[in-house]
Amino acid sequence: MYTTPPFSHNYSNPVLMKDDVGKPKPSTYNLPKQDFVYGLPLIRDKEGAKEVTMTWKFHLESLNRIPNRDFAQLNKMSVFNGSLTAHDMYKFRQTHDARLQVKKGTNIQAIELPEEEFRYGRKNRPSTPMKLVMGNSYGIEAASITLDKYYKRAGSQESRMTSTIVKPNKASQLFHEINHKKLAVIKGIEKKEPFKMEKFKTVSARTDTNLIAKKE
Repeated sequence: MYTTPPFSHNYSNPVLMKDDVGKPKPSTYNLPKQDFVYGLPLIRDKEGAKEVTMTWKFHLESLNRIPNRDFAQLNKMSVFNGSLTAHDMYKFRQTHDARLQVKKGTNIQAIELPEEEFRYGRKNRPSTPMKLVMGNSYGIEAASITLDKYYKRAGSQESRMTSTIVKPNKASQLFHEINHKKLAVIKGIEKKEPFKMEKFKTVSARTDTNLIAKKE
């Protein structure tokens, strides 16, 4: 603890306090001794890490609670005793008692493990047969399956065509005849007459237009 130098007379003002060369200013407050410890002391817990890790507290089971009264059984007992009115049953319940049965059990399910030969985990994928891949055996098999499908489809279509005959109707027959006539005109087999209304077919032309000569 530093003491004030002899030439300093300001013991209460820290601004006007002077110091010696190479030494800090002495304190103007009444401080405790050097062995004094500042701060709030820690409150130690009675149960430390040793007690927590080295001792074990077992769980205590809860006590069996008193079950509720079995009023249905009490009413039956009162009837057997001869109490038939509500007031008599009330008096009987005051002197007699019957409790519900508490079902005891556990919710813990038994753990059933498989046999010792059982292997855990996901099964590995079988190795790729490289010989079959390089020999194009899968491609040949796929091609044969596709050809079989085509043959079956073609056979089914032929059987349908032979078994089912489409009968033409009036519209289809007229369409067929008109197409044949158009084809014959295009090929020059049949000459097509110009269109005329029915009432003008028997009327002869008054002028010569030479249309027939031009067409021929």
